[in-house]
Amino acid sequence: MKKRYLITALVMGVAVVDIHTLHYFDSYASADVEAYKRKPVVDETVHSPAPQKLSQELYRVRMLIAQASTKEGGNLQPFETELKDQYYSLQFGLFKNRKSAEKFLEKLPEEIRADAFIYETDKGYYSVRYGLFDNYKLLKEIQKKIPISSIIVKTEASKIIAQEKKVKKVSPEEVKKIVEKKVEEKETPVEEKPAEEETSRIVPEFEEEEISLFEEEKPEIPLYKKIIGAVFFIPAYMLTHKQRGFWGKVEFSYRTEDYKDKYRKTSRRSFRQYYELNYGGYVYSPRLMSYKLNLNFTREDSTIDNSGNKSDSTVKLLGYGIEASLLKSTRFPINIFAKKTESPMWYTYFDRTSYTQRKIDSYGFFGSLRLPGSNVNYGYKHSKSKTTGLDFSEDRTSEEYLLSYGKAMKNKSLDITYKKNIDDYTQRYLTTGTYRDINQDIDNLNMNYRWKISKKSSVYANARYYSNSYSNNKNYTGNLNYLWNPSEKLNASFGMTATYSESTNYNLTFLSFNENISYVINKNWNITHNTIVFTSSGTNDQQLINTGLNLNYHKDLSDKFSVFAGTGASVQAESGNTNRVGGTVSASGGFNKRFDFLNSMFTFSASASQYNSSKNDQSTTYNVYERYSAFFTNNLQFEHNINYYYQDSKYYSADNNYSTTSYDNLETTNVLKYRKMLGWKGTMSMALGIKYYYGKNKAERFYPYGNLSVSYKFTRRLLAKLKADVHRDTYYNATYVRVSSSVDYKIRSLFVKFDVQYYGEDNDIYGKRENYVTLFKIYRVF
Repeated sequence: MKKRYLITALVMGVAVVDIHTLHYFDSYASADVEAYKRKPVVDETVHSPAPQKLSQELYRVRMLIAQASTKEGGNLQPFETELKDQYYSLQFGLFKNRKSAEKFLEKLPEEIRADAFIYETDKGYYSVRYGLFDNYKLLKEIQKKIPISSIIVKTEASKIIAQEKKVKKVSPEEVKKIVEKKVEEKETPVEEKPAEEETSRIVPEFEEEEISLFEEEKPEIPLYKKIIGAVFFIPAYMLTHKQRGFWGKVEFSYRTEDYKDKYRKTSRRSFRQYYELNYGGYVYSPRLMSYKLNLNFTREDSTIDNSGNKSDSTVKLLGYGIEASLLKSTRFPINIFAKKTESPMWYTYFDRTSYTQRKIDSYGFFGSLRLPGSNVNYGYKHSKSKTTGLDFSEDRTSEEYLLSYGKAMKNKSLDITYKKNIDDYTQRYLTTGTYRDINQDIDNLNMNYRWKISKKSSVYANARYYSNSYSNNKNYTGNLNYLWNPSEKLNASFGMTATYSESTNYNLTFLSFNENISYVINKNWNITHNTIVFTSSGTNDQQLINTGLNLNYHKDLSDKFSVFAGTGASVQAESGNTNRVGGTVSASGGFNKRFDFLNSMFTFSASASQYNSSKNDQSTTYNVYERYSAFFTNNLQFEHNINYYYQDSKYYSADNNYSTTSYDNLETTNVLKYRKMLGWKGTMSMALGIKYYYGKNKAERFYPYGNLSVSYKFTRRLLAKLKADVHRDTYYNATYVRVSSSVDYKIRSLFVKFDVQYYGEDNDIYGKRENYVTLFKIYRVF
């Protein structure tokens, strides 16, 4: 009783204190509609205008009733708002040149293209944008309905007018003059009506969410009222805040599966019930301690018919979860959790459906120490799980430890992380009767250091330690890299690596140094140089040095034609198990050509290399690549490519023998792609193609394929999807088919989902195999 009286007193106190504030807002927000003379209403559409309709939208004079003024003598004067220069738009894409942006704009659906425009950014890029909105929330809702990926950006109206007039800048006064002039030309005389008739037209404008003047002029509340309100409000907020309360989920699903092949026929029917209840709250204040409690229960009743042998089963699974966050707004927050998860999992394949039941019990904590300029994170987790499948089971116990330290300064940063995993698990395979026990401790220590010495140079260092007790493996690795960019033309990097690795069968130490330098001679020519020095000791003793020089050329002969070429040479010396000196020469070239016909593009490139050494080693390689793409229509595209690779190599080994490698491969692909928007609510895409493979000492391989994807949102509550994929592999003489469809519907807080899936396979080994899966699910979140 005392608690109820306390809450009643607090609520009444807040109401009494705030009653005057409500009157304050009411007196200033009231409006005398008869005191205004409304101008003719300019065209206001739900969608936003294109730049050519800019004058209509920019001159939307808001009749803000609370800010009207009258002249002496009783003549009424309409209030004119200040013309805004920044609006919100949807940005679909960003391009380096205007032609690419125009082509993208042409491919947009007609209903979207009507209100889209090209906007030049401050950095010289060209973006394709849609609409001009002064209401962010309205644009956010429209963005959800447009099935094109986009982001919300700000657009300056003065820039659009300046781009239309081809001048650098337009002042706000000039913008206003241009807008008013266009409006005056378009306005037609409108017969004045009495104030009572105008009221019905003005009120909707007054009821809009965004009334900027009201948001700017906030009432001044006396200090004593703020203090009294805080005294009453804070305790009431703590007792009634929305962070406290229950929520959960109730779900029912029915699933059918029918599988058949020439050997057997299996069907399964299951009905699943899932109940989940959560409660969240805090102790005294969310900053002190907030918590979440979870309880869930699953019951699944199944009937399996395996070639006439029926069996029924019932699975009951119970889970819970406890999470607590302490001092989360301080420098030392900590989270404590305990969780139990029991869930059935079904995996559907072309040839079978696999069932796995998993139970996991876990608990632990994690937190951090937020020190000035640095941060320490720590954590611990203990878990125990049991997994049972149709022919497999596993019992696992594991522990995880985490400790990390991070420090960031003006131009330096340091991160150190240590992780330790202790696993103890047993795996059993029921069909073969085999099992294995594994006990392993894994230690992983990483350190990363970055130092930006200046704008032109920086250092990066990394050190790592890894050990695994099960494989008896230890590894120590250290890297040091220096990046140097003295000018726009010259870039260089130098790196050193040291590694020590040991295990039961080997013991190795690696040391390496690498250098890469790139210099731009002019806009067409550039040269690169690289050096690698490598040495290893232990089980394998070997030393190697390789240095090479490459010259590259690229030139745009026109907007539609460009050529490129390159040549290089390298020298390599080895000692240790094998002593030899060798060298490689290489050359490459190609061109890109764009055609206006069908907006097509053709690319061709070729390369060749030759290696020889003092041990009579040799390697010859050729590679030829060709690609062609064309747009028959805005939605229909054709792609074709050929890739040919040839290699004939012979390398000397330490046992006075030669190992040979030989490739002669040809791959080609031809595909038609079609994509179309189904109005504003859906998309459809499909592809139909064939791949061809040929290899030395291998049979020819044809791979025809086709796929289809359709998504359509009939209403805000009804969404349908369809996917289909068919392909054939002549190498295995197999055909695969997969079709899936789904329907999602929402009725208030009730969600309904219906799925149908088909898997089909036909090959010489198993014959024809089919698997039909249907799922009906209904659930409600509260």
